[in-house]
Amino acid sequence: MMANSSSFGNPRALLDPNYIPPKLLHRTKELNNLWNVFHSCLDPDDCFNVNAYIYGIHGVGKTVLTRYFVNCLKNEFKGRFIDIYLDLALKSPSENLRLTVEAYSHLISKEFTYVSNMQRLWSYFHFLRNKTTIPLILILDNVDTANQSLYNKFIRYSKDLKLSIIAISQISFSNCNKLLSQYLDFPLHLDIYSSSELLDILTQRISLAFPINLEINLTKYIVDIVTEFDLDRPSTCINFLKTIYQNLMNGQDITPSLIRDFSRDLVEFPYQDDLKCLFDFDEAPIDLFYLPFLEKLAIYFNNPSNIYIDSKDLQMLYRIICEEHDLPYNQSQFQKFLDKLLFNGFLYASKFNSDNKNSFFMMINPNLLLEYLEVKF
Repeated sequence: MMANSSSFGNPRALLDPNYIPPKLLHRTKELNNLWNVFHSCLDPDDCFNVNAYIYGIHGVGKTVLTRYFVNCLKNEFKGRFIDIYLDLALKSPSENLRLTVEAYSHLISKEFTYVSNMQRLWSYFHFLRNKTTIPLILILDNVDTANQSLYNKFIRYSKDLKLSIIAISQISFSNCNKLLSQYLDFPLHLDIYSSSELLDILTQRISLAFPINLEINLTKYIVDIVTEFDLDRPSTCINFLKTIYQNLMNGQDITPSLIRDFSRDLVEFPYQDDLKCLFDFDEAPIDLFYLPFLEKLAIYFNNPSNIYIDSKDLQMLYRIICEEHDLPYNQSQFQKFLDKLLFNGFLYASKFNSDNKNSFFMMINPNLLLEYLEVKF
């Protein structure tokens, strides 16, 4: 698959870490829950503060959901509140407090007075908040044990400061400090996406960033790899697309082989390389009838157009081997070989079925597998 790099989509949809998609897919329930809570707290007739805590595994989309949600609030309330985003992982607690106060000073058109002492800086923030009644939403990203002291301080005094907080963290709400949890009004856990949901997200991002569409089986292949080895993280899928984008810009074809090669740098693959997989297989007891089956699989996947093989085609390969060796077809033996292929890591089960038939994909380089079988056996 080739592409003209002179007019190449909107790379911001891949390369800008602050990019917000025009529509956030498969998070409607979570967005509605946040909306119901914050819409009330920002109502001028019923103004109060709310502290939300959004948590989930790394890369599940906590930050993009929060940014998307705050944009929805801005569209509704049109400048009737102030928001400040702060990534707590980037600076020390004292520096993060200074950045917060400095940003707030500029947003309310007050000259920022630099104060090195943290307690005096905190008092100055109190002073500034008392000078205005406009609601403030503080978005604190990457809350963890290293920077929790500042988060604790913000949330303890949130009512006095008339500020609402959206905290983003990998730490489960159940593991939060019990004393701290009394100040939290709305914990929100983000579940991992299903494979079909992840496919929708990838397809959307491809349509935004690329002037061409990837073949659907290539997109499914990326999702299958991420699902198998990296817990359905959309952030890892986006990293795949970044690498594909770079290769397309260099005029390269996007093939299953290319995706296999760079996937080892993006996911926790069980084998460091193809040779390690083959060495482990080399040391295991081998049924000689298994080898021609493995060879036919390698030949099948060595064709770049073959990304998946379904259970019907697998059975057909096995029948061909039986006929070549004048042996009767044995369904239980076929199932035994299939289980062995999955156990040895030569095949992986896809999360996407083909015409209600199970599909499988290969991660090892099929050409290397053919060379190995030729030399070894």
